[in-house]
Amino acid sequence: MTTEDRDPIPARAGDTTWGPSPLPGPTDDDGPHSVGALGGLGRALGPALHEVCGDRLGDVDWFQTRWQRSGAATGYTHWRLPDGSVIDAIVKAPVGYREWYWSTKLGETDPMWWTSPEAEHLPVPRVLASGTELGDYDVAWLVVERVSGASLHSELDSGDPERAASALARLFDAAARFHQMTLGVRKPTEHDTVALRDWPDLIERARRAVRDNPVENADDWDAMLGGVAFGLDALVSTWRSRDRSTWCHGDLHPGNVLARPCQTCRLGQGGSKSGADEGVLIDLGLVHAGHWVEDALYLERLYWGRSETLAGVDPVTSLSKARERHGLDGAVPEELAETRRVLMAATSPAFLGQENDTSYLAAALAHLKNGASEGLF
Repeated sequence: MTTEDRDPIPARAGDTTWGPSPLPGPTDDDGPHSVGALGGLGRALGPALHEVCGDRLGDVDWFQTRWQRSGAATGYTHWRLPDGSVIDAIVKAPVGYREWYWSTKLGETDPMWWTSPEAEHLPVPRVLASGTELGDYDVAWLVVERVSGASLHSELDSGDPERAASALARLFDAAARFHQMTLGVRKPTEHDTVALRDWPDLIERARRAVRDNPVENADDWDAMLGGVAFGLDALVSTWRSRDRSTWCHGDLHPGNVLARPCQTCRLGQGGSKSGADEGVLIDLGLVHAGHWVEDALYLERLYWGRSETLAGVDPVTSLSKARERHGLDGAVPEELAETRRVLMAATSPAFLGQENDTSYLAAALAHLKNGASEGLF
C-alpha cells in the first residue's frame, strides 16, 4: 500500500505524561530489532535461546508459515514452571520490536502466579520469557503460552448462528480489554505517527480498473468513483482529523483471536452469553494509534458480501457496547464510520486481484451509494 508523509497525532490538552514514542514509525520496524533485516536467522537462534532460558525451555519444533516475513520463525515447545509442571509454549524469534513491545507490556506474567485470575484473563498470550538480545544478535524474541483453544474462525464458519454470535462476543470483549490495557501502558501522543494512504492515487487506480476490466455495474461504479474523486479532499480531511486516543489492534479478525479456557469467565457480565473461554488476541505487529472504530470496521469489511456469517452481529455496535462494559468511551462516530466505509469501498476495484469477488464488490458499491445518499460526497 502506498504511503505519504506521516501526520502526527495532535497533542491533547494537558497531556504531558508521555515523552517520545519508543515504537518505530508505521512500516518502519527496521531498527536493530528488525525482522526484515535478519534473513533466515530464526532457526539458528535455537541454541542461544536455550542458553538464555536454561532447562525451563524444552526442545523447539520450528516451523514457518507462508505469511511470516523474512526470517521470522515460530516453534512449538514446552516450558517448565517453578512448581515443576510443564506447559505448552510457543517461541517466536526474531520478532518485530512493535510486537515484542506490546506482547511484553501486556502479557508479561510472573510464573509463580501463572494460574491467577489476573493472568488468566489477559487479552493476549501470557509471556514466559523475552528479550532483545540473543547471542551476538540484537534481536527481539518471545516465549509465550500456547493457548490451548482454537481460533474463533471455525466458530464463525460453523453455520450455527448461536456459535457465531458467541464467538463474536468473545472477540469484541477481547478487543475492548486490549484497548483498556494498552492505555494503562501508555497513551498515544503526537509522537505516535500513523501511515497515510495516497488516496488520490488509489481512487485513480480504482477508476482505471473499472474501465479496463469486466466489472459488474461498471456505469454505477464510474459514477460513484467520479463523485468520490470530486469530494475526496473533504472525505480524507474527515478521516485524518479523527480522534486517535486508542491503541488499535490493526488486524482484528477471528483467525487472530484464540480461545483460552478459564474458570471464571467475565464475558457474561453486561448481558453477553457466557462461555467456557475468553478471547486472546495474537499477532500484535500492527498495533497503532487510532480511533477504536477502525478495529470494528476492519473486521466488518472482511465480511462484505457475506454478512450472514456474522449472524446478525453489527461489529461497530458490538465493539461499542464491549468498550462501555469495560469503562471506555463507546460513542459511535457515525459520520466518521461511514466516511471510512466510503474510502474503503472506493478503493476496492484497485485491488481486483485480491478482492475480485462479485458479492464483495456489490457490497462495496452499496456502501458508496449509501454514502452518496447521505451527502458525504
